[in-house]
Parts: sequence; C-alpha cells; structure tokens
Amino acid sequence: ANPKRELLDRLVPNRPAFLYAADGHSAWVNSKALELAGITKDTKDPPNGRIERDATGAPSGTLREAAIGLVSKLLPTYSTQERIGAARRALAEANRLGITSITDADAGPEYLEAYRALDDQNQLTARVYAAIHVEDNPIEGETGRLVTLRRRYTGGRLRADQVKFYADGVIEARTAALLAPYAGHGAESGSLNYTPEDLSARITALDRQGFQIHVHAIGDRAIRVTLDALASARRENGHRDARPIVAHIELFDPADLVRFRDLGVIASFQPFWAQADEYIRDLTLPVLGPARSRWLYPIETMLNSGAVVVGGSDWSVSSLNPLDAIQVAITRRSVEEPDGPAWIPEERADLPRLLAAYTINAAYATRAERETGSIEVGKLGDVIVLDQNIFAIPATKIHEAR
Repeated sequence: ANPKRELLDRLVPNRPAFLYAADGHSAWVNSKALELAGITKDTKDPPNGRIERDATGAPSGTLREAAIGLVSKLLPTYSTQERIGAARRALAEANRLGITSITDADAGPEYLEAYRALDDQNQLTARVYAAIHVEDNPIEGETGRLVTLRRRYTGGRLRADQVKFYADGVIEARTAALLAPYAGHGAESGSLNYTPEDLSARITALDRQGFQIHVHAIGDRAIRVTLDALASARRENGHRDARPIVAHIELFDPADLVRFRDLGVIASFQPFWAQADEYIRDLTLPVLGPARSRWLYPIETMLNSGAVVVGGSDWSVSSLNPLDAIQVAITRRSVEEPDGPAWIPEERADLPRLLAAYTINAAYATRAERETGSIEVGKLGDVIVLDQNIFAIPATKIHEAR
C-alpha cells in the first residue's frame, strides 16, 4: 500500500519515474522525481494531500491525493492529436462492449476539445455526457469559466452540463472521510476535500446556474456531507429537476441510505467493486471492522429504497464491461472465481433492476431518457444485440456474453 522509492530507483535509477496507482488517488515516484520536484523531509503536506514518509521523516516515494500534483505538474503534456487518438481508442473499446453512451465523469477543457474535434468529424461513436472538472478557484470566477465551457462544448453528440467535485479520497489510502476513525490508526479518520460550508456554497452556486452536480464520495462522512450540501442547495435555490449524482458511495451510515430517494439524488454505484478482492480483503476490511463493513456497496438496499440507481465502471480504474459488473452485483463474487459464498449476500441484486441501472436509469441520469435508454417507438436506435439470453443462463456465465 506504500511502495518505496528505493525499489523504483533500482528499476529506473538515472531519470525521474512516476507511476499512478490504478485508482488515480496515489502515485509512486523515484528519488530523481522527488529531487526534481524539490520534495524533502522539510516539505509540508499540501492541503488535501499526504507525502508518505519513512522513519526519518524523508519522503518514502508514495504520494497521496493532492500531493501527487507536486510531481505530476512536471510531467510532459499530451498534444491535442494524442488526446484525440486516445479518445478514439477509448470509444472503440466502449463500442466493442455494446456501450452507446458514456459519462466522462472528470473532463478538463483539453478532453472536451478532443471530443469536440471527433464530433465535428462525425467520429464520436458514443454519446458523451461530460462532467467538467471543478478547479479550486474562488467560486465566482470558477462559475463563469464553467458556464463558458458548457456553452462551447454542448452540441451534437457531446454535452457538458455536469460539474465534478471530489468530496474525499479512497479507503485504501485512508484518504476517504469517515465518521469514525480507521481501525488501528489512532484518531485518523481521513479528511474532506472541502469544509462542509465550502462544499455547500460551491454546490449551491453551480446548481443555481443550472449545472447538474456530480460528486465523488467514498466514505460515510463524505456521503453525509455531500447529501447535506445538496439539501442546502435545494433549500436555497428551490426545488427543480436537478438530478444530482453521487458516485462510488462505498461506505454508508445506514441512516443516509434513504436520503437519496428523499432528496432526488441519483446513486451511482460501480458494481464491479462489490466483491471481496484484494482491495477489500487487505486494505478495507481491516481498517473498518465487521460492523461498518456490512455497509460496503449496499446496492440491493439502495434499490429497495426506491432511489434511482445507475451503474458505472469508473474505467480505466476497472473493467469497462457492464456485463462483468452486472454479474458481480448479482453474485457478489469475482467473475474469475464465481463459485462460493457471496460477500455480504443480503446485498445481492437482481438482473432486471441492474439492466435498468445500465440503460433507462443511466439515460435518466444524463437527461436523455426521452431519447434513449429503452427500445420504444420514437426513440433513437441505440440498440445492441447479445449472443446469449442472459436471463436464461446461470448468473455466473453472464460475463461470457458478447
């Protein structure tokens, strides 16, 4: 969980090396990279970031959250053509898996420009709904910047009318914000990226401008503070068809589950994560303990609450294939080892509602339910064909359908 720079030094001794963790919330760097960035034992942790250190206080080579930026700002930038090429490859992979619409949940201007270039050439082979990355600028100026980007990049098969906040980090790095401390780590309970008051003010300001709010919230405290902020925006701005999305929603205080339906908040799960893999077994269960761990990815409980549930991948963090994720949500087991006891079996979900989460509910989440998301007369022909009837095969075989 905390790889050391010395190991990377042995592999890459003479030039700076930088590796993102798969989830993007940590990075591993060698001594040359730390030297280039001027990071020493005297460097203080930046706000919302942590420099992991050895016993002497020197940087050990792992950077968490905002601390990644101390080195990543030195990375060479991609050209527009490289980004367009990357978008083409990503769209081809999505299309191969039957995906006709995507939400890019954290899009900066350079990515929006790549999508626009493809759409102008009639090569945007999926409908793209983009959540624009919110910078940590004063909200007045940031609102104007976001409004300009929305106007510039909405049209054709591209729509950029969501905005993306990160309320906290991730449990594995102990940067997710929890209501109670991480077991075995003293009083450490993670941290919020915004104070509750600041998050409320920012969300309220952008909601007032008609943006759809999209928030990353992993820990139970981050989920609660995000719901509080969305409730505050609703009070301040009046009720409207806002459809805010809260994504990842890993660990719940059960009292907050019903608030999604009550507030009209869309619950965006990544069902592929609802399995006891190494992340869960080695890095999550030990720091939460059994009582809290019962409320990890409670998909079935959320479905039964009446909230709108959508399914996503968080690709490239994990599998882009919706059928992989649907199978995991039904079996609560890995697709590689499908047989055996389910993890938190009371949270196993059912196929019809999971299909809805990836079709009509996902269309609702992107305000496209009148155009797509179901096969109906008058809707767009966003139709795929599977080679198997997934209702007629064992749940453990769903991921094999093509």
